[in-house]
Amino acid sequence: MAQNTTNPKPDQAKGKNIPAKRSFIKDDFPLIRKALIVLIASLLLSTALVIAGRTILAKQQDDMAQTQGQRNDANNKRRQAENDKQEIQDYQPKFVSLRERGFVGEERRLDWIEHIQHIRESRKLLPITYEISAQQVFQVGQEVPIGDLELRGSKMTFQMKLLHEGDLLNFLDDLKHKGFYTAQECLVKRAGLEPESAYLPLIAECSIYWLTLGEQAVSPEQIPQ
Repeated sequence: MAQNTTNPKPDQAKGKNIPAKRSFIKDDFPLIRKALIVLIASLLLSTALVIAGRTILAKQQDDMAQTQGQRNDANNKRRQAENDKQEIQDYQPKFVSLRERGFVGEERRLDWIEHIQHIRESRKLLPITYEISAQQVFQVGQEVPIGDLELRGSKMTFQMKLLHEGDLLNFLDDLKHKGFYTAQECLVKRAGLEPESAYLPLIAECSIYWLTLGEQAVSPEQIPQ
């Protein structure tokens, strides 16, 4: 009896030994998906933390710089206050003295008039005639620091008879006790032109400015040159 043996084809035997192709999306990605999500989340969180840290650090630096600036301003104000206090202590006696003598503040015409009368009586001087003009503001050079104050002057012209030149010098010296003034001009002459006038009294004709220092009443543009 004849046997019919069927042998597999070579191609079919070879196909059974080849493994099936794998897909990354279908086969491998599901295995690493959770790990990848965790990695991405960690990276995002780390980036957010770094940005937040830098923002906080920058704000702290700004706050520190602002605090340091405020501290420096406070120290500067404190030093300025101490300097002002020291200047007040140094200049207060001088200021009080100037104010008592009538240089600081409003002019004291009544004191001047009374003082002139007192000088004449105490020195036993001959009659004195005088006239005080309206007060005016003087322009002071920029090199003289007077702040918000202004220098004022009241012109006084006077005429007095003299027994000798010493009467005029004593009169001008005594005027300083009741204020500050600057002499503009002074002329001394005989009372007459005749030869016998040499025995007549001298006549002094002078003009001075009583000076005071006070707060500005007008703008600098309105001050005359």
